[in-house]
Amino acid sequence: MSLTWTDPVALWLLLAIPLIWAVQLVARTRFNRRQRVLQTVTRCLLLALLALAAARPVISMRSSRESVVYLVDVSHSVASTSVAAAADRIDEIEALIRPAHSRIVAFARSTTTVDGTAALRGLAEIERTRVGGETLDRGGTDLEGALLAARGELAAEHVPRLVLFSDGHATDGDTAAAVARLALEGITVSVEPLAGRIIADAWIDSVTLPDRVAAGAAFAAEFRVGTHRPGTAVLTLQAGGTTLGSREVTLTQGMTSVTVDAALIVPGPHVIEGTLSMAGDPLTANNSFARDVWVEPKPSVLYIESAPASAKYLTGALSAAGFDVAVRPPAGIPATAADLDPWDVVVLSDVGRAAFSDAAMTALSEWVEARGGGLLVAGGEAIFGEKGYRHTPLERLTPVTFERRDEPEVALVIVLDRSWSMAGTSMELTKTAAQAAVDVLSDEQSVGILTFNDKFDWDVTLRNVGRHRDMIRKSIAAIGPGGHTLIYPAIEQAYLALRDAKARARHVILLSDGRSYPAEYEALVRKMAQSRITMSTVAVGPSADPDLLRDLAEWGKGRAYVVADAAQVPEIFVKEAKSAATPAFDERAITPVLRTPGFLTGVDLARMPLLKGRTATVLKEGALELLATDEDDPLLAFWPVGLGRTAVFTSDLKDRWGADWVTWRGYGPFFSSVVRALQRQRPPAVVLEVTPGPVRGGTRTLAIAVELREPDGQYRNLANPTVRARRQGGHPVELATRQTAPGRYEATLLADAAQALTLTVPGAEGASGVTTRTILPDPAREYRFSPPDEALLRSIADSTGGEWRPTGASLGGAPRQTRAERRPLWPALLVLALLVWCLDILLRRVRIFEPRPAV
Repeated sequence: MSLTWTDPVALWLLLAIPLIWAVQLVARTRFNRRQRVLQTVTRCLLLALLALAAARPVISMRSSRESVVYLVDVSHSVASTSVAAAADRIDEIEALIRPAHSRIVAFARSTTTVDGTAALRGLAEIERTRVGGETLDRGGTDLEGALLAARGELAAEHVPRLVLFSDGHATDGDTAAAVARLALEGITVSVEPLAGRIIADAWIDSVTLPDRVAAGAAFAAEFRVGTHRPGTAVLTLQAGGTTLGSREVTLTQGMTSVTVDAALIVPGPHVIEGTLSMAGDPLTANNSFARDVWVEPKPSVLYIESAPASAKYLTGALSAAGFDVAVRPPAGIPATAADLDPWDVVVLSDVGRAAFSDAAMTALSEWVEARGGGLLVAGGEAIFGEKGYRHTPLERLTPVTFERRDEPEVALVIVLDRSWSMAGTSMELTKTAAQAAVDVLSDEQSVGILTFNDKFDWDVTLRNVGRHRDMIRKSIAAIGPGGHTLIYPAIEQAYLALRDAKARARHVILLSDGRSYPAEYEALVRKMAQSRITMSTVAVGPSADPDLLRDLAEWGKGRAYVVADAAQVPEIFVKEAKSAATPAFDERAITPVLRTPGFLTGVDLARMPLLKGRTATVLKEGALELLATDEDDPLLAFWPVGLGRTAVFTSDLKDRWGADWVTWRGYGPFFSSVVRALQRQRPPAVVLEVTPGPVRGGTRTLAIAVELREPDGQYRNLANPTVRARRQGGHPVELATRQTAPGRYEATLLADAAQALTLTVPGAEGASGVTTRTILPDPAREYRFSPPDEALLRSIADSTGGEWRPTGASLGGAPRQTRAERRPLWPALLVLALLVWCLDILLRRVRIFEPRPAV
């Protein structure tokens, strides 16, 4: 509790109290002394009361009295039974929480208060639209207006609480703004969703189009269709009276998403209308949905292909996606940047370095970096290493380097049985085979020689062959037989040596002619395989254990050899060494691994087929890796360079390594998404932006912006363009704009929300960019009977601190809130002053404290 003074200056009047006492001392009256003192006290009290009343004191105290306003959505989209159920819920809440003040507000596009739940139940009849002398427009839903109207019905100095019953499908107003205002004022809104009307109807809830549509490109229009009953329907997409696509679908009860493929040939503005036809549909007003779309001219692609017969795959995919593709052999690469200007993207597919002149490579670099061109380089065996594009301007442009990762290509450990059984010719042939395997390896590759009997020895620890080649050969030649056969420790040592080796391929060749003691071979070799260490085995002679060695090779994902004559061993070792030392490209089954979807979000990446090969590359720091191989090598990488963008696909685009991809349904969407992401960003000359505001009272404000650029991309200032607005069947209106930023001009327009409006920048016909926009009304929005928008309704409750699906028990059991209640004290002080004034008059008319006269 606290006391405040509205006008504390009036308290200075209290200083007159001593003056009253001074006057009493000098006053000449016939009253006795005691009565004069009482008169003075009375007059001082009267002055004090008047001074306090003039200061208008207000006492503030906390109050838990509640004011509850119930908002009930009675628009056409809400079922009549739901309105009746809302009335029952209100009766339940009122009985349990018994608020000090309550009101019921019925709303649709307009609002009105109703007298009790009986009147609300009467509103459940759809034909009754007049309430209390007011017309309730049920053809829309204005949640903003309803929430603000309910706020106005709350009683002052009570704890405010709103309870909203609605399906959440607002057609008018700005719900978010109203919710933000209520949350700021501490007014809670509890929400109960209402079910929509069910009349065995089918309708189009929305039609979604891609953000960008290119002329001639197939695009997918996604229909969201709702129905109260299963059945067969025909969905049609039209533009200007021409059917773009049609599809017959079987609908189940509820909401269904259906895709209809279509294409628009002519660039420029179009109005696309989706329609639905279903037998027995009782309401046809909601069977259409219109959207405006701007169709861009076809992007141009220059496709350089080393195998012209295989160019049909990418050419067909890009043409179907709306690209204008020109195919040339490597000899047709333009030699100047100016010659490249007509194209937006250049695709180089397995183009050898010898076919690419230095002048053409320099021109391509300039075109990408200085003129904003896009470049896609696809893999092939001709582009790797020193004889490819290593250390060239093209490599500088791309997000990868054309080399192996910075580590030896191969780490090979040869494990040789040197037990007594290997003595003689077998031992000599085995050493010769090991030396031949070392000779196959290149200088940058690594090798280790491990021999075993009942012990193991590292005759050559794992090291680069390079300058150690002669030493390795001498160490192999010095190997001599002795001891028994024990294989497991030798395999374990080979695993420990290779586990941390930095090599792309790590391989073990095991040779033995005897039998070993049992051990946990399978667990060890499977652990090696998990570490990407492979193992092949060679069983020599009749005393070997071919079953064990075959199992070791199978567990180690290698090859098993069984030979009767040791003379075959050198050939096997050479073959294994060559298999380990793979070339600059991998020709094997490669599983694409998604790193980040990036611009590939519209592609079904879960169904990517295997690839049969790829070019070895190393990802540059800062590049975006979208796809990788199952061995963590880059497969698709992207990055911006200068004003342009480049990407590298390390496999190929055709029917060699990509044989399964060219038949994959996602091949076209995949590469069209890649090429579109690389597309040259030519600054548009004109961009018209229109942002419709919320509908209020049948009108809405359109925020209009025009951006202008010069041919070189610089902003065009001080142009002050006009915007022409034309209603359907009406006269055009010219709107003046004002410049608000470099090259940006803005205007606003108050427009009729029920009529279509076309806005155009005059004089910009034929210029690049968006020059026309059409704002389309949705008169059937209230009659799209989709399920309640629970996401929106929950957000209203969460934002304001209200409850979701409240009951009387939950509202009554919630922690009691209090609000400050202000009560003015000056009226009571004035009443007291009036009583004291009457007492003062009495004391001036009646003598008291006088002795009675003697009889």
